[in-house]
Amino acid sequence: MKKIILIFLISPLISFSQHNHDDNHSHEEHAHENEFAIGIGFIPKHENAIGIHSHYIKGIGLNNKLGAGISFETILDDHAHHSLSLISLYRFDFGITVAYAAGILRVSEEEHNEGHDEGHEEETEYQFAQHVELAYEIPFGELHIGPQIDIGIEQEGIHYMFGVHLGIDF
Repeated sequence: MKKIILIFLISPLISFSQHNHDDNHSHEEHAHENEFAIGIGFIPKHENAIGIHSHYIKGIGLNNKLGAGISFETILDDHAHHSLSLISLYRFDFGITVAYAAGILRVSEEEHNEGHDEGHEEETEYQFAQHVELAYEIPFGELHIGPQIDIGIEQEGIHYMFGVHLGIDF
């Protein structure tokens, strides 16, 4: 597990060093006024379930290096696990972005009861949740793609999502 985390933390630096920059090219060419992005990855602590994280961010300062918006995350496993959050983001000049999101997590689990005709009830719980996302953006016109790690902090513990970040600026 430690090797996987280390690979995801180092791979953006390797990608950055191998990414060919022209003298006239910089990440500042991308306005980042509005961005919609989606991250898809696997979550080891949830039996390698698939996680999807999407967000809309509006650039608000420092030439749109600073942004704020709304975020949604879901984990596709045996129980419903969805969070809706406010998100803030900072873009460094060399392609790395760091985002923090805080919001409400909705967890639903099905309970099987033999005494009921339907045989099951759904128990829903709401909790405070936080997410930290680290991504490396490789620009392709108005698109950007790169590796990401998403760390979720909630009442049940911490989960990690390793995957790919894909965004579009408009």
